[in-house]
Amino acid sequence: MSRMTHAKQERIIEAVRRNLEGDAAVEFIRESGFAMTSAGIARHLRSMGGRGHVQELIESDLSNIEILQHCFPDEDLSHLHEAPPSQPELFDTSEHTAAVPPPDLTNPGMFDTRKIALRLPSDLYEAIQLAAHAENTSKNQLIVDILTSALAQMPKMPPQVDEEGTLQPG
Repeated sequence: MSRMTHAKQERIIEAVRRNLEGDAAVEFIRESGFAMTSAGIARHLRSMGGRGHVQELIESDLSNIEILQHCFPDEDLSHLHEAPPSQPELFDTSEHTAAVPPPDLTNPGMFDTRKIALRLPSDLYEAIQLAAHAENTSKNQLIVDILTSALAQMPKMPPQVDEEGTLQPG
């Protein structure tokens, strides 16, 4: 099989991992750059032993690549282990060397973290990218700082009172 086929199958496994079906799975895979239909996804899943088999392998804590290796033991999947190419710097950093990095308000060990995916308009994404570069921080950290600041300015919710008139912690 080709490299592209393996990459499609890896995205299909990720769609199963995220419990995406039908149009949601097709949209997820298309966002990854692969033109797929529901029938195409089903065909690939059958070649891997079916959706149920893939779900069992996911529940066995196997990575997407390990699942592909399990489903296609005779295939060379070494190309999937390659690190993705990194985007070259868009700006000359020499002009920003004097920038002082902002304080790290979210020390990695301080709080539990969750990974989320956001769909942003292109112009907003570019603005965040420019602002992060100007502040000498990552886009992720800038978004966390903006959300932390915005949430800190929100008014607190009024305390809740139950039916008996007892004040409940809010």
